[in-house]
Amino acid sequence: MTPEANLEHLAVRRIVLVTGGLDCGGAQRVMADMANYWSEKGWQVTLATWSGPELADFYALSPEISRTWLHVDAGRGSVIGDIRAFAARLAKLRALLRKAQPDVVLSFIDVSNVLTILAAWGLGVRVVVSERTHPGLNHTVSRPWKMLRRVCYGWADQVVAQTQDAAQWIERHCKTAVLVIPNSLRALPQAVSQRESLIIAVGRLSKEKGFDVLLEAFARIRAQFPDWRVCIIGEGPERRALAARVGKPDLGGRVVLAGQVQDVESWMARAALMVHPSRREGFPNAVLEGMGMGVAVICADCRSGPAELITDGVNGRLVPVDDVAALALAMSQLMADPQLRERLGEEATKVRQLYAHTLLMKKWETCIVPLPPREPSKPVSRVNPASR
Repeated sequence: MTPEANLEHLAVRRIVLVTGGLDCGGAQRVMADMANYWSEKGWQVTLATWSGPELADFYALSPEISRTWLHVDAGRGSVIGDIRAFAARLAKLRALLRKAQPDVVLSFIDVSNVLTILAAWGLGVRVVVSERTHPGLNHTVSRPWKMLRRVCYGWADQVVAQTQDAAQWIERHCKTAVLVIPNSLRALPQAVSQRESLIIAVGRLSKEKGFDVLLEAFARIRAQFPDWRVCIIGEGPERRALAARVGKPDLGGRVVLAGQVQDVESWMARAALMVHPSRREGFPNAVLEGMGMGVAVICADCRSGPAELITDGVNGRLVPVDDVAALALAMSQLMADPQLRERLGEEATKVRQLYAHTLLMKKWETCIVPLPPREPSKPVSRVNPASR
């Protein structure tokens, strides 16, 4: 029996999804898409976030999904306060799991993963956790949480990573087997718009996304391409610094910070070029979607994810991380050559089949609903013809 055949009879399953919040972001979009997909199949889906309802959901959820919040007031930096907040979070999630009685709980992102593993301890619930960045490159996690992750991941029923590189790191440091499931590509419209002399970049306005590198590269070449402009889509803590840079004369007023947009695919359909200068990644959703929309993409070859999507010169371009000169050269080459942009963009659209949402959701289902062990086959009786 194939994994797909084994899953077809599962008309209803109970699943709890846990993550930090459902604001704008790649991991948040993936979790919302997963929740909606399983809800449409008739599964009983509960989506819980560690944030409170004051953080508005950016992505729409089916009304059939049970939405809940696990917010606990922070400990204000004191050790005792932090311990109390930690215990309160565990208690809230454990109470939710007892009430929902799910077959499986699926958590995204390091701290949430540790809390979920501990909260589900002894409840008989299958626990699946997923890292959404490369753990070895994510320096935002404090030492105590790193230590807890190292111990707790071995207690999960399944750990999932988005790339082979991240999986190898987890296996080496957490001593547990890891399954690789890349992000899927959501359903996208066909790109029917006339492409403009427009460069777009999409992502959270944070230091690791490298938008400062894009601005420096464009400043070097903008005089050669007077009709071209840049639009950066997203929000984040670097907005003020980026706005100050955008206002300088060497960018000529040709860069816009568009903020968050719901219809990012329409920008991808219009743009002639997409640049993703990130310093580190988990698995770049924006790049995957841009390729699906047929826009020529230039991506920094950071760890991890871009090199698993892009073959340099075939379906996009890869440039070294933080290399303004290399990025400016790649941009100028593509801006000057519409035929090359078209060829790269056309080849890039093959990700629509390779990363199809339904295909990768099947992989998730075989992960969260594992196949039963096969019965041992009976020995075949062999008769010696000479004894007849």
